[in-house]
Amino acid sequence: MSISPIATAGPPREFDQETLGLADVYAESLLQVAAETGQVEAVAQEFGELIALMDRERDLELFLIADTVDADPRRASLEKIFRGRMSDPLLNTLQVLNNRGRLGLVRAVARCVQLRMEARRHQQEVTVRSAQPLTDSLREQIKRSVSECIGKEALLIEEVAPELIGGLVLQIGDVQVDASVATRLQTLYRRLIERATAEVHEGQRYVVEA
Repeated sequence: MSISPIATAGPPREFDQETLGLADVYAESLLQVAAETGQVEAVAQEFGELIALMDRERDLELFLIADTVDADPRRASLEKIFRGRMSDPLLNTLQVLNNRGRLGLVRAVARCVQLRMEARRHQQEVTVRSAQPLTDSLREQIKRSVSECIGKEALLIEEVAPELIGGLVLQIGDVQVDASVATRLQTLYRRLIERATAEVHEGQRYVVEA
């Protein structure tokens, strides 16, 4: 079976911390085994390609995660489908997840592998929200500026949010930088309300000039 490289740059799927914590145990084990034979990069890429295949082939995902499929028949099917076509570390990891009834974690494990690989490569995901799709020149400018600021290669995850009106909102880890027009308008509105309220309390006339 041929697995094509990932061709999407959309936002990653969100998982709760408990799920990621459990999935990361398997991700770390997979990468440790892969490192023993110098396959870390290849296995990480292969895992990403498997997830891309699951995105395209819904039946494959249902086969992997469905509770109605017994572990033993699924183990045999995994061997028949993937042995010799998939690296041993990745297939063995799928088999371990299957044996423990945790194949439903496969996407979360892949996400943890992705995050660990980004850390190894000194990369940082940066979510960029804008009212309109980014132009190529603006994308490169943002990537260059953010990379210089954080000292890592910025991996831009782009989201279009028309409600921002204009400007950008950047999310870098736990830090949010909001330079959107909508936020500036909201800030101005709040200041006008605060000023009006203060002047009313002071008994002053509040005049708004057009």
